[in-house]
Amino acid sequence: MSKKIKKILIGTPIHQVKDYSMERWLKSVSELEYPADFLMVDNSPGYDYVEKVKDYCRKYNITNYKLEHLEINQELGADQRIGRSREIVRQEILSKDYDAWFSWECDQILPPHTLGKLIELKDSGNFMMVSHNSWTREIPNQPMNAFGCALIGREPLEKYGFLLEYPDMPDCWHAGDVWFKKQILKGGGNYIEVSGIIKPIYHLEE
Repeated sequence: MSKKIKKILIGTPIHQVKDYSMERWLKSVSELEYPADFLMVDNSPGYDYVEKVKDYCRKYNITNYKLEHLEINQELGADQRIGRSREIVRQEILSKDYDAWFSWECDQILPPHTLGKLIELKDSGNFMMVSHNSWTREIPNQPMNAFGCALIGREPLEKYGFLLEYPDMPDCWHAGDVWFKKQILKGGGNYIEVSGIIKPIYHLEE
């Protein structure tokens, strides 16, 4: 049974290619109404972008955050960078006794009440996860059911990770979030996908 959640971590992989959205996104993070800790995992080449993100955080008075850098060969591709960054978030949740992970993609602007609404939805059906769809930029009117805006309880994170080195993982890094959802159902758990509950959601373009 999924437990009621109290202690939450916002966890987000970031990369310098999303700098077009980063400042606006961090402003949105600073306006979030429900209290949560905040972890960003930078997988850009080198440490230069870490310093730029710290400047953005100072500008919007964000202080309750951690910013870790994952040094990784950029030629491995975005899917692997994201998967390994998500695993760092997962380990932080497990080691620090968080109840849930608020996965919030760094090119989406969400209204301040978003996290409170996701908690309400999760608790209403005792779900292990709530995923709020948004629209893909490439294909208008097609929902994007990735981890762009999702609240994931601790229980599935204890069972399933994001590294291909783990047992029973797929043989490629692509669509790790889709695999994760399938594992929840395969293991007898539940989740809900919703659309249009949280408004407005802005998916920023370069």
